Amino acid sequence: MSSRPLPSSTPPRALPPASIAVLALFSLLASIVGAAAVSSFPRAPAVSFRVLVYSGGAHGPRGTIRAGVEAVRELGVRHGFGVEATDDPAVFDDARLARFHAVVFNNTAAAPEGDGGLHERGRAALQQYVRAGGGWVGLHDASDGAGDWDWYRGLVGAALDRSAPVQAGRVEVLDRAHPSTVALPDLWERTEDWLSWRTGPSATVHTLARIRVRDGITGLDEGVDHPWSWCQDYDGGRSWFTAGGHAPSAFHEEYFLAHLLGGIEWAAGARPGDCTATRAGSFQRTRLATGGPGDPVDVAVAPDRRVFVARRTGELEVVDQRTTRVSTALDLAYGPGTAARSDGLIALTLDPRFAENHWLYLLRSDTSGERLLLSRFTAGPDTVDPASEKRLLTLPGRRSTDAADSPAPTGSLAFDRKGSLFAATGDITLPLNAGGPNDLRGAILRLTPRDDGTYTVPEGNLFAPGTPGTRPEIYATGMRNPFRFTVDPVSGIVLATDTRPDGTVGHFRITGAGQIGSPFCSGGLPRGATDCAPRFGGAPDAAGPGGGITMSGPVYDYDAGSLYRTRFPEYFAGKWLTYDPAGRRFTTLSFLREDRTFTAPRLGPVSAGELQSVDAVFEDMEWNRPTAAVFGPDGALYVVDSGQDDGTDHDGDDGGSGIFRIDHVGLGALPGAAVTADRDNGSAPLTVAFTGAGSGLPGGVPVTYAWDFDGDGGTDSTEANPSYTYRAEGRFTARLTVTGPEGTTAVAGQDITVGNNRPRITVRRPADGGLFRPGDTVGFTVEVRDEEDGRNTPVDCSRILVRTRTGRPGALSPLPHSRGCRGSIVTEAGDVPRSGRYRVTMRYTDEGGPDAPELTGSASLTLRTSFQEAEDFTSTGGAHGGAVAGNRTGASGGRVLTEIEDGDWIAFDPLDLGGIRSVTVGATPCGLGGTVEFRAGSPDGPLLGSVRVPGAGHGGGDVTPTAALRSQGRSDRLYVVFTDAAWNSEKPDLFAVDWFRFHGPGDGTGAS
Repeated sequence: MSSRPLPSSTPPRALPPASIAVLALFSLLASIVGAAAVSSFPRAPAVSFRVLVYSGGAHGPRGTIRAGVEAVRELGVRHGFGVEATDDPAVFDDARLARFHAVVFNNTAAAPEGDGGLHERGRAALQQYVRAGGGWVGLHDASDGAGDWDWYRGLVGAALDRSAPVQAGRVEVLDRAHPSTVALPDLWERTEDWLSWRTGPSATVHTLARIRVRDGITGLDEGVDHPWSWCQDYDGGRSWFTAGGHAPSAFHEEYFLAHLLGGIEWAAGARPGDCTATRAGSFQRTRLATGGPGDPVDVAVAPDRRVFVARRTGELEVVDQRTTRVSTALDLAYGPGTAARSDGLIALTLDPRFAENHWLYLLRSDTSGERLLLSRFTAGPDTVDPASEKRLLTLPGRRSTDAADSPAPTGSLAFDRKGSLFAATGDITLPLNAGGPNDLRGAILRLTPRDDGTYTVPEGNLFAPGTPGTRPEIYATGMRNPFRFTVDPVSGIVLATDTRPDGTVGHFRITGAGQIGSPFCSGGLPRGATDCAPRFGGAPDAAGPGGGITMSGPVYDYDAGSLYRTRFPEYFAGKWLTYDPAGRRFTTLSFLREDRTFTAPRLGPVSAGELQSVDAVFEDMEWNRPTAAVFGPDGALYVVDSGQDDGTDHDGDDGGSGIFRIDHVGLGALPGAAVTADRDNGSAPLTVAFTGAGSGLPGGVPVTYAWDFDGDGGTDSTEANPSYTYRAEGRFTARLTVTGPEGTTAVAGQDITVGNNRPRITVRRPADGGLFRPGDTVGFTVEVRDEEDGRNTPVDCSRILVRTRTGRPGALSPLPHSRGCRGSIVTEAGDVPRSGRYRVTMRYTDEGGPDAPELTGSASLTLRTSFQEAEDFTSTGGAHGGAVAGNRTGASGGRVLTEIEDGDWIAFDPLDLGGIRSVTVGATPCGLGGTVEFRAGSPDGPLLGSVRVPGAGHGGGDVTPTAALRSQGRSDRLYVVFTDAAWNSEKPDLFAVDWFRFHGPGDGTGAS
């Protein structure tokens, strides 16, 4: 809405300050009739917009009401906008409201008429006013009332639940760009009666500031999400609310007046401000390319918006966003043997002057798998010249153990604005190696590349050049696994995440060279010029054991001059984005910008650089395994999702992996483009049926389709679901362009291979869900069918790549008289029981043809350890809601199954019991007691065996009964059902379950 005044009409009953024209007329009348009241109106300058302050029906202290009116009037005088105030609900009339750009509900709500609020016509007028583009501002008690009116509750954003007693506390200012919060401190001390909400508004509004619950404010509802001020675009208009303004003194505070002024100006349309940054649905994800079978691990975006993608298998690809064409720019040609014993290609970055010199840097394994190489290459439009390599540095190979539960190999490369290149490889052998002054693992390195392909060491690293027993490249050391880090593009501060030996996750804000992490830091206190961790009130931030691996993503550098209209908003400027591949979620971290002290004794001082807040983002998007994220020069976010099962499944599909761009669309939407084909490979001639299902805009908004099937740049079809016959052999990209009514477009593509059929690979043994003991050798057999290579031709077993974290695969050998291969995996042994499930992926790449490229087929299966923690179940259910995994000191994994009632069950999917003879249950008789049943396929499937767990009065501690298991043929799903017919809701739960141990030779495995 513009700042142009709304159409004028009859003024409301509470007379406004007069305009210049009206004053002139009234002055003339006064001179004639001597009307002293009229002549007393002050003469005022022209106003930019007009605000109505409404206080009718307010139940709060009159002093607060008067202070609110006077404060808004004074703000109007200072900042040139008109203010009219009234407590008469008759002002809520279509014509009268149309005079105002914003209406301020001054500690009052749109309560029913009987409570001193609005009559039915007044409510209708307010609703029509907002729908016509009007602004609404709510102060404190505006959230308390109108409980019978859903539309008004939506306008406010939340309904008051209760208020805590008046006490000192602090407000965390999350949005540092909105006009109502831009002038506020990051932590704002206030004395308030703090409000709690019936339902948190965060999903539908944009939170500007929230209560700092860690301050221990008495009387707040439980939970960490307590918004204090927010805004939203609502039903055609704008809504801004603050929980402040309860006491008259608030309207004399400089910060609160600045807060109120910005809210009024934004609601009136006089100042811009984004109120969609944290609202669900404000971001749109576009898939730029499928992940394919190559396990994408890193991404970088060139100034011309070309997207470079590194795959662990050695391919460097380039995605042209204009055409969706994907080109293999460089292939490091890792054979299956090299890929199985090395980390592969793990990181890339572009030179800060890439637009001029076209240099990019790769971190990768050498052919032996025992070293990592940091090299520079020169890129062309869609190729990278292998001969252009300049090798800067050789590092020890990161894969120093074969631990099956170790994280996937990952590294990081990043430049700062000074041209220094930072590199990290991680180290999984802490405490033997990490932190060593002469060991480049477990460290972040810093060096300055030179144009000739060598490098120098910048001043300020941890060890001065020439220091005996040290490597001068080391910038920060002591972390166990700094796979991913980022460099703040503005401050140059390095931000890294790391998994500690106890499984907790540390966040590091590295402000200078130093020794960090265990054993150099404890309790959040640094040794050296480094912040060991973002701190909550002086305590280090850490996720609990088993919480997954948090990866360090980028810091957003907002460019106000960017012409890319769907760039991320300024709200994200300076925020650190992190992501959890296992938890499949993204978060942003904000840091305090200045030191600050507070008047309340219990509110300790804070320092610049401390962690201010952690907030979830993109919660409405589903991810499989995000592994890399960077902001492009266009202000969009680019994400690599490696997909399920290492990016492949039995059909050779991508397993949900892909390269994605995330745009900020606010209240609008970009047209979506999606291409699906009934086949993507085959012999010529090849007829393919395409569909654009999933493309378009929400609400059935009309769009147009333009298909280019053969890549010649022309339009071959404008249908939504066309078909096309390819007659020549080769690889083609079928491209769909979807255009919306405003000319916005989206593009999607699908590669089609003509002249080659994708090979099919089948795992004959072991069974999916088979069991093994850590240390066992697991044998496997695979069968390959490839139409072009012939059914009777022996398989080249060297072309089969086996990837797993279970252990190290050995060489494969051909099976006689069969198109198959056999091999084995030596699993990692351990001194303690280890529960887990591990994916094994097998890929076979054929030889292609003269004009047709090679294709890859794949298959995967899951192996489980013979010892399984009960809480590692796949699903749970039953008549009473299923079991719950709860924390318990002394349990083997720190957790047990609790709240077990008659008929509850858990499932392990997949889990194959081929050859298994018995199972032992680790349980605690803490309740009524009952039976544990093992069933195949479903909760009421064939009974394989059962065991009785005694009740709490049996006179002993934990029990470990064993049940014999009967063979019932093949089943890849095991249900564990808990029963006791004597149980009812008045009785205690049955028992607690800690673990299961399976006994007997598995099918092709060595479970005992």
